[in-house]
Parts: sequence; structure tokens; C-alpha cells
Amino acid sequence: MRLKKLPPQFTRTKGMLLFTPNSDNIKEAFERSEKLGVLPNSFTRGVGRMTGFLGEVAFETLYPEANYVGDKVYTHDYVIGKRNIDIKSKNCSGKPQPHYTASVNCAKGKKLAANAYFFVRVRKDFTRAWMLGWATAHKIQKNGEYKKRGDPDDYGFTYKVDGFHIPISELRPAHSLR
Repeated sequence: MRLKKLPPQFTRTKGMLLFTPNSDNIKEAFERSEKLGVLPNSFTRGVGRMTGFLGEVAFETLYPEANYVGDKVYTHDYVIGKRNIDIKSKNCSGKPQPHYTASVNCAKGKKLAANAYFFVRVRKDFTRAWMLGWATAHKIQKNGEYKKRGDPDDYGFTYKVDGFHIPISELRPAHSLR
């Protein structure tokens, strides 16, 4: 089932949804970021917290019926019906392209913990967030390419952590999660 009408902060843009955060959204992401602090082994040393939390705020705005459990559970962020959904946000400097990849970090051979993953790219200045789409854990593990830290992609990017990567073009539409 797809959303019939998008919330006002969203616009459709070539297979993605563009979220324009307001000051309340930025404040909410910042407050969550401050509350969490810097996690052990964080390779961004806490800088990615705002990106991750703004991705969550955008998701909540798109799916207000989602039940946030990320402060109690460490395998996923939200529950909608029987779906456990983990939000994966990355920062970027421009509009994501369909050949860019959506990533789930994990050790080789380890089963993904959530049963669905929703992908967001957040502009570095926090003025925009692209809701890229989603995929089931099964699809990511079956169709995604596993890359190790240090492996390059076909476009010159070097992966920073081990995990599964799937092209954005293979994700289900962001507005179709139900």
C-alpha cells in the first residue's frame, strides 16, 4: 500500500522523496544526538549522530504510525505492524544517484538483525534528506554485494566498513512501506 498524499515537507523527485526539515526537526535530531553521546568505536567520533537522527525524524514524519523503539532495542529503530525497521542514514553533499549504493554494515556470515531496512541520505548542511527507499533483509543478503573494509567500488569509492551494498535503483519506493 502506498501513501496517497505526502506530508507537506515532502516532494517527489525521480524515484525518491525529498524531505525539507524545519527548525523543529533539526532541534529534535540535535536533542536526540546530545542525549546519546558518542558511542564506543564510532569512526565518525559522534559526527554522524545528527545525520542518523535527522533520518529518523524524516522517517517519523513520513510514517507517523511507526512505533519508535530505538531507545530500547539495538537491532532496529521502528516497528510498523510485524515489520522491524532499521533506518540507515548517510551524509552526502549532493543529490544521490540511482547507481549509488545503500549499505548495511555487518560482519561476514552474520544474519541481519532487522527484517527491513530504510535508507536515507542527509545533506551535510542538514537542509535536505532524500528518502531513498527500503528493502527486506532477505533481499539485501540475497541481492546485495558484500564488501570488506578497504574494497573499492566501480566509481572510486572505498568502503570504510564491512557490509552489504545494494544499488539505490533496486530499493522499493520510500512511500510504499506498510
